[in-house]
Amino acid sequence: MKNFKLFFLLFLILTTASQATYVAVLETSADGSAKDGVSLSDRQYLTNVLREQAVKELPAVQNYTIMTRENIQQMLPPGKAIEDCEGSCLVETGKNIAADFICQARVGRFGKSLTLSAELYETAGNKLIASFNGRGENVEELLELIKKESPAFFRNIKGTSGFAGVSGIGALGNTGDFSYGGKKKFIVEITSEPTGAVPTIDGKAVPKCLSTPCKVQVEEGNHRIVASLERYDDAETIVDIKTNNQKIDFQMVPNFGWLEIKPVLSGNIAKKGKLTVMVDGARTEEQKIELEAGIHKVMLTHPCYDPTEFNVSIAKNKTEIFDKELSRGNGGLELAAENNGEPQSVAMFIDGVEVGSTPYAGVVPLCADVRLKGEGWTDKVAFEPKWHEVVHVTHQLTFTPDSIVNAQDSLQAIADSLAEAQALTEAQVQAVTDTVAAVTPDSVKLTQVEEAAETTNVGESVPANVNDKPAKKIRWIPIGIGAGVFVVGTVLAIVGNNKAKSESKVSPVNPTEYKDQHDKIQSAQTLRNVGITFAILGAAGVGISFLF
Repeated sequence: MKNFKLFFLLFLILTTASQATYVAVLETSADGSAKDGVSLSDRQYLTNVLREQAVKELPAVQNYTIMTRENIQQMLPPGKAIEDCEGSCLVETGKNIAADFICQARVGRFGKSLTLSAELYETAGNKLIASFNGRGENVEELLELIKKESPAFFRNIKGTSGFAGVSGIGALGNTGDFSYGGKKKFIVEITSEPTGAVPTIDGKAVPKCLSTPCKVQVEEGNHRIVASLERYDDAETIVDIKTNNQKIDFQMVPNFGWLEIKPVLSGNIAKKGKLTVMVDGARTEEQKIELEAGIHKVMLTHPCYDPTEFNVSIAKNKTEIFDKELSRGNGGLELAAENNGEPQSVAMFIDGVEVGSTPYAGVVPLCADVRLKGEGWTDKVAFEPKWHEVVHVTHQLTFTPDSIVNAQDSLQAIADSLAEAQALTEAQVQAVTDTVAAVTPDSVKLTQVEEAAETTNVGESVPANVNDKPAKKIRWIPIGIGAGVFVVGTVLAIVGNNKAKSESKVSPVNPTEYKDQHDKIQSAQTLRNVGITFAILGAAGVGISFLF
């Protein structure tokens, strides 16, 4: 008889365990534009609250088991993610994970309001046994809707399956003894690079740790921690929590890539215009462009080069570099030279190469430097070539002395270098330009050469100065050059110093930003040192010119 009672008790226990009811609460999904209004962390928190309500209404003591996100993921077939469990596949998913009941909430949009609908299915009979719907102006109102409707929602499971245990009164136990059977908790710091990732612990969002960096209390033992961040792949790890202040750092892997624009441009020509970059029809000022994985259309334009179009395929976390040489654009030029209304035949140079004499008709590259030269003089031809168009120009000869032209070229080269470094404000660029423009025959008090040219045939040597005291007047040329170099050097030193100060005030938040800041400060200090050197040389040049 005693053995029979023991056997019956064992049978009762096994029967009770075998009748456990499994309930799966899938992740809350979002439709269409609702994804933009309700973030991933908000949806995870809604799921967490819905699962919490299921635990309250279907307690473990009544033999109900509420499956965690980790349980569900482990039960899914290979290659299928929990995010794929939506719509009509809910029942099939429930069968795959051996759940008796399965439910899911979905966020949508109706007019300007957010909506929330939840459905509960019995997997064995493919039956919808409960649902509720509602709407709110924001996610907080959706949360209140879940708290209000979910208790009755989950009680439908009891009405379907009944209590899973067996009736009767068990043996009485001694309730006088007491011991602590809980687990210790430790403080864990969760960080990520970049910051702002949403962590979950064992498939549950943590209300006090909704974005990294953050600290949270976690029970001792092994835990699966996942970090999620939009435009980055999920990062996960299993950690054995056993001490305080354990640090868990996630290096998030981007699901986008980069395109770096580094075309080959001629140094002098490149300074005559700015490269414009268009990606998928949108203009960008960045040289290293962040792009989603996939194929993108790129267009490069520059005033001196042919437009360039190409497609680029971007892989996530990879950098593609465009470093091909651009083709110089061309236009047409018909150039005539005149002196006092009479046509002249003089040597013509394009970008320093002699191409014939005036009158000229032919191809000229965009941004070309066109000059007419004779013995001791050079005239720059001021015009703008047009891409695939012919420009007609009649140049009036001024017979500008070579010394003046060389001075202008030297100062213009310095101004171009400053602009290329992008270190000048518009007012500072204008100041340098005014200095360049000031170096003219009038500024150095040269005798009007045009008057002498009236009695001089084209091609003959034209005196650079025909005054009674040429030595005294010609010295103004080096003085003008020295003064210009001094002004440019001073501007360089001031701008470089200010830029170094402003960069040093920025506080970097990661190693990459620290390296970028370090490089910028070094560049600014180099610019300052170059400026000081120019200023010293310019001042010395002015002093020497006055002495001699």
